[in-house]
Amino acid sequence: MRRCPLAVLVVVALTLLAIPARAIVHSPQPAGSAARPANPDGWQIPPGAADEKNPVAVNDKVLAKGKALYQANCQRCHGASGKGDGPDADPEHRPDDLTDASRADRNPDGVMFHKIWNGRRKPKMPAFKADLTRDEAWTVVHFAKTLRK
Repeated sequence: MRRCPLAVLVVVALTLLAIPARAIVHSPQPAGSAARPANPDGWQIPPGAADEKNPVAVNDKVLAKGKALYQANCQRCHGASGKGDGPDADPEHRPDDLTDASRADRNPDGVMFHKIWNGRRKPKMPAFKADLTRDEAWTVVHFAKTLRK
């Protein structure tokens, strides 16, 4: 029985294409680089956010405006002092303690901005991109940093 050379060629080509794909899908993660599963309910922080610099120059007027914005938008969950003890805070998932200076390295300005701007579903933090301008969100970042002890 004679096989069709074109069919054999197609099967060989598909097999060769499938081998690298399987190798990529099943390749183990390099040591020390645990893969993070995508979490559509979690923080939506774009790549490079940690390197974003606050475009709003900080001064007393900006800090006063940041405080007013914080009181109007954040205090109900994060609390007056930023400890996560506001009256609307979820008791099952307390908001982050903004006074904890040890968290500063994980939350540079750009990351804080995107947390405010995009929010997350679980645990719940509302997105403020519909309520604040970008400059106002950056202004809240400046004020929130003053809460760190």
